[in-house]
Amino acid sequence: MGKHRLRYFGDPVLRKHCEPIEEITDEIKELAADMVEMCKQYKGAGIAAPQLGVPIRMFMLHNYDVLPDGQWVLGPPIFFINPKVLTKSKETNTDTEGCLSIPGFHAGPVERPNQVTVEALDLEGNTFIDEREGLNARVFFHENDHLNGVLYTDRLPPRVKKKFEPQLLKIKKSEAKSPTS
Repeated sequence: MGKHRLRYFGDPVLRKHCEPIEEITDEIKELAADMVEMCKQYKGAGIAAPQLGVPIRMFMLHNYDVLPDGQWVLGPPIFFINPKVLTKSKETNTDTEGCLSIPGFHAGPVERPNQVTVEALDLEGNTFIDEREGLNARVFFHENDHLNGVLYTDRLPPRVKKKFEPQLLKIKKSEAKSPTS
């Protein structure tokens, strides 16, 4: 594992508005490798740079690919650097979500647009346009929120959020006691 560690609910870096990446350096590529490893280790669908303590505008995710038998698998990692949402659908879907930075906690309903078109840079600095829908759009919006200091728990309806406050406070307190790197 690289030099970065996963940051948990309560860590102030998760609430920062991240800075754009001006140049793709060796350090950015090292962080990218750590993100892939961390996502694999914790069995995540995606991870954002601030979740590893680096407040920059980069995240990676895996597409959910549906197999002929209806099962799904996670595809290879895709990096989004300085992503910009070009369009998003008015149609939405609602589901529960989880987050590597809030372990063991899944909640909903979280409403997200059903489709998105995004422009971003890849790890080589090339601009690409990507269209996502359904679960793949949901994962994109979840990770993109991290770049703006937003957690999925912020998107829960107030009554649901109030119900889960004791659990979230417990996670926050346990993070405050853990050592930092």
